[in-house]
Amino acid sequence: MKLELPLHPIPEDKRAALLAATVHEFAANGYLAASTNRIVEAADVSKGLLFHHFGDKKGLYVYAVQTCITELMRRFDERLGPTSPDLFERLRQYVLAKWSLVEEQPSTFAFLQEAMTDPPAELRDALLASTAEITASTYRRLFQGIDTSAFRPGVTVEQAMHLLSWTFDGLGRQYATLLRQQPLDLESVRNVMVGEVDTYVAMLRHGIEANPT
Repeated sequence: MKLELPLHPIPEDKRAALLAATVHEFAANGYLAASTNRIVEAADVSKGLLFHHFGDKKGLYVYAVQTCITELMRRFDERLGPTSPDLFERLRQYVLAKWSLVEEQPSTFAFLQEAMTDPPAELRDALLASTAEITASTYRRLFQGIDTSAFRPGVTVEQAMHLLSWTFDGLGRQYATLLRQQPLDLESVRNVMVGEVDTYVAMLRHGIEANPT
């Protein structure tokens, strides 16, 4: 299945209102329970406009995923700024930059978390295919220009990338589940998360055993 953009151009003010209402509805209720009636009511647009531009709920969901990812990646690049050549420091920069966006747009991240980890069955293959390149591009940038002089002999950048992605993707999923809890004290969550990130970075940098043989 090919992912499609809106069938017809849509005025910017209506597009923005519809996107915000769509993200909120899907984040709060999930794809199956989400209601297009509630979406158009919150966006103050007609249901005819929704179907004219997006075809159906499926088309609206796909458009929202694509649009949110594109916009968040743009803002992430702006927020990140210059990066350290040290692998672990750069990873920490990535995590903190991402969380700063989570704090600003928790509903958007809750929506994308579901779309990327537990997508609707009928859209799973298409959504995973559409986000695979974004994920791969993120990790390519994460490891571009890394100083490997401190790496143990035989350890490749690709191996380090896999190890770190497994660790911090799992940590990210753990914290993403908190985004659905309301009310949510994002500052408290941030403090705990930063502490855990620093702990795992230290473990990965220095190892687990006190005196490895």
